Formats: sequence, structure tokens, C-alpha cells
Amino acid sequence: MGSRVELTRALLAGRAAARAEQPMTDCPHPPRTLLRTAWLRGYGQEVSPAE
Repeated sequence: MGSRVELTRALLAGRAAARAEQPMTDCPHPPRTLLRTAWLRGYGQEVSPAE
């Protein structure tokens, strides 16, 4: 699990990774964790922003 601050940081790091055109597989968090979910969500938001 992660604190709210850690989850926010992971989400923002995912967005930054997408902007830097890093592959999604570069996620630094282990599988099946909330931090990984937040990172991937941030990545996805940056790749395909809501219209």
C-alpha cells in the first residue's frame, strides 16, 4: 500500500515518464501494488488525455 503522498508522487512520475517518451515497462514499482497502479494511471492520462 502507499500513503496518499506516495500515490500522488507515483501518478505524477507516470505522467512525467509518458512526456519523456519512456516505455510503460519502465514502471519502477512492483506488480500488484497501488503505487504501480497510480504510476500507470498517470502514464495513461498523459498518453491519451481526456477530451
